Amino acid sequence: MSKRKRELTKEEIEAILLASDDSVSDLSSEDDGWPVDDSLADVSFILNNDPGDETEEDQANDEEAANSASTFKPSWTEQMENGQIDLKQHQKYGGGPKHNLPVGSEAGDYFKMLFTNDMCEKIRENTNKYAEFVKSATIDKWEPIGIKKWRWKPIEDIEELFSFIAIILIMGIAKLPRIKDYWSSNPMLGNDKVKRTMARDRFVDIYRFFHISDRENEVSPNDPSFYMMRKLDPFMSCLRSNFQMHFEPYPHLSVDEAMVKYKGRLGIVQYMPNKPVKRGIKVWALCTSFFGYVYNFEPYCGKRDKLPRNDNGLGYSVVTFLTKNLSKGHHIYIDRFYTSVVLMKDLLKSGIYASGTVNTNRKYLPTNIKNVKLADNGSSKCFQCIEEPNLTCTVWKDKKEIFLISNGAKNEITTVKRRIGGNVSYVTCPKVIADYNKYMGGVDLADQYRKYYDISRKSRKWWIYMFWYLLDTTVNNAYIIYSTTNFPSEKKSKTPLDFRMSLIEAILKEKRIVETGPQTIVKNKSHKRIKIDGRKKRCIRCISLKRKTISNRAIESSWTCEICQVCLCVNCFGPYHNEHH
Repeated sequence: MSKRKRELTKEEIEAILLASDDSVSDLSSEDDGWPVDDSLADVSFILNNDPGDETEEDQANDEEAANSASTFKPSWTEQMENGQIDLKQHQKYGGGPKHNLPVGSEAGDYFKMLFTNDMCEKIRENTNKYAEFVKSATIDKWEPIGIKKWRWKPIEDIEELFSFIAIILIMGIAKLPRIKDYWSSNPMLGNDKVKRTMARDRFVDIYRFFHISDRENEVSPNDPSFYMMRKLDPFMSCLRSNFQMHFEPYPHLSVDEAMVKYKGRLGIVQYMPNKPVKRGIKVWALCTSFFGYVYNFEPYCGKRDKLPRNDNGLGYSVVTFLTKNLSKGHHIYIDRFYTSVVLMKDLLKSGIYASGTVNTNRKYLPTNIKNVKLADNGSSKCFQCIEEPNLTCTVWKDKKEIFLISNGAKNEITTVKRRIGGNVSYVTCPKVIADYNKYMGGVDLADQYRKYYDISRKSRKWWIYMFWYLLDTTVNNAYIIYSTTNFPSEKKSKTPLDFRMSLIEAILKEKRIVETGPQTIVKNKSHKRIKIDGRKKRCIRCISLKRKTISNRAIESSWTCEICQVCLCVNCFGPYHNEHH
């Protein structure tokens, strides 16, 4: 007689369903050999909200937040008591650059403080590895048909890669329709600085095989551990760490979305009709309200990203992730996508003040707030939380009712300017809303500076658009550190354009003029070959010796002597100087 199978209990079924999958491993910043970002080492990577990927501490924090959210049911009163609002516990004053560079350092020093030589060295290694990978994958297709066209020469030092970056920055300033136009002999198109920095074919080769991640460690999109930004993640972690290491943010910051323009077919492309860039890759950013310094950022990749999620919504997760490394006393400004009463309460508990517009259908707002109708423009109404006096809700009528909640502002009234045609009028306004309008535009300011000399160009590789965004952001952050370090300055301060041009000059300062191979050994070491701008010319030594080609044409050359200013072919360069000097 067979034994009857025991039925599983409800607790056992839930335990099986919620069991962790050992096959899914956390992504590490050491996968590509990049330095680990210690400031973000405690942020766990949660794949599809799988509880098995969370640590016990993370689970305890999430459970505590859920319990506090479920037990927190605030009640509101219209009797405001400013004396109960505590703003002195965590006051934040000052901020600015944190580095050892002396005043008056070159632009290149500030740039390489954020985009370090070690980071460039890692890109050089990965670019060479990717070129070898492409060669091994395609050489079998060429040999059977007798094609031998592999011309890649490995990048031997980071100076060449920095020169490549300098050319990209030049292309952002002087925009031309095609990349090859910068080497054109047409005076309306050609750029002498680019021509004298790197040969066209060499630039195209580096551009083709440019790679940030280690190709050997990349995984297929079908792999459970696949992460959309895996290719860029180690590089982004290093940049993020350097951004936070060398700049202490000022008291006021803002959180918003930045858009990286991209119109290709990609699963993470977002459409935001109210943004100047309506279609592209969304990047969550935390920026200083003044200057637009990008202090923290994270691309949005849907559910499979690195944002720890909880039951309080995506906006809550974004703000808590970006502000994780902020010290107490900062005041951040957010829009209605992120704002909630629970977020304000938890930020205050962490010592961070916040203000943000809010949708009237959010939980725990004052009762019947949707029905608040103010009669006159400039009139306002304020509510205060009884359980948490720092938490206030303000309604102000401009053209329509505006709703804002804050955990660090008193009920004070000021005036704002309104212009209708040529008429200027002043309208009463709560100070918390006036401050919100003043400090909310940090991310938009960073985008504005980035778009002035945008280096992005059309490409088939989606991730290169993100690299261009990161490179532009690095240059702008370096400019902000430079400006705040050298302020006030005795001389006229540099504009963003002046800084970029100084940066290009600093990178190319020790770059030699374009040459092919080792120099020909001659008696006078100062004689060097340099490229001719435009078409080839006839070799003067071959003319004197009456040498001609097989087809009875004059022998032409693309080289001239820098000292003698005469055209010489490669075979005549050494003998000519031995004869005449």
